[in-house]
Amino acid sequence: MGSGAFGPSGSRAEPSPCLSNSMDIVRRIGCPACGSARVRVAFTHAEWQVVAQASVDSRRDFARAMAAEPALGFEAFLVCEDCATLFADRVPPPALLEQFYQDYHGNPGYAEKIPRKLALERRRIFALKFLTHGRRFLDIGCNIGCAVEAARRSGFTATGLELDASAVAAAARRFPGNRFLVGTLETLAPGQYFDLVQCTEVVEHVAAPRDFLADLGAVVAPGGIALITTPDAGHRSVREALLEWPEVKPPEHLTLFSRAGMRAALAGQFDLVWILPNRKPGLQVIARKNRAPKARA
Repeated sequence: MGSGAFGPSGSRAEPSPCLSNSMDIVRRIGCPACGSARVRVAFTHAEWQVVAQASVDSRRDFARAMAAEPALGFEAFLVCEDCATLFADRVPPPALLEQFYQDYHGNPGYAEKIPRKLALERRRIFALKFLTHGRRFLDIGCNIGCAVEAARRSGFTATGLELDASAVAAAARRFPGNRFLVGTLETLAPGQYFDLVQCTEVVEHVAAPRDFLADLGAVVAPGGIALITTPDAGHRSVREALLEWPEVKPPEHLTLFSRAGMRAALAGQFDLVWILPNRKPGLQVIARKNRAPKARA
């Protein structure tokens, strides 16, 4: 996961109206972005397997993992006819996904990237800090804490949230001036709000992204902003060749948003949503909340 191992369960325990649970495998019966029931098959598991097995990236390994454990797999990727979001029709059992992330993800060679990542995050946070007056920062899926430390150096009181306990331990050792928590958004104390919430390359991993984004919106303070990045399935460079797109890599990526899908998922959570232009197939979203936050369930 790009920002950290903020895993596929998201943050809410109850199923979305677009989900149906059967023997711990979640079957998606509607669009996880906009909620529409108007979906069609984009490609089947068999079609994806042919492409994945011929690839030279992680898709080949993931295809082998699915062959060894079919419950990690899917029957088809579906596309929403209303918002063009692309998504897997099944979400594997949480225990299997946890084992999958342990087997295929980690932080090899990450330490030598830290100076460059700190510089990148400081530039990004420097630009964003002028959009909010408060100085409380949260990074969802913080990995080993580069964005959290960059925020601290930019004048924020910074918190990192991450599911991977080993990553949190590494972050706390390397950047002791910050607060790092193991868990989901539900780990945060009720009534705790942030002026800048960052969630980079996380939402594509969760089973119920609309619920996840609702929980994200609930911790943004009045006048605060959220930065969300995720692959863009509606980008002109990939929308006619989704089967070959390297970001289609289940079970790691379960939902690949379009611009319309992201706007629909954020509707009601924020007062203003900007989606920045991008020559690459990635969504860069800045969302602002002016009103008082809703109480979290």
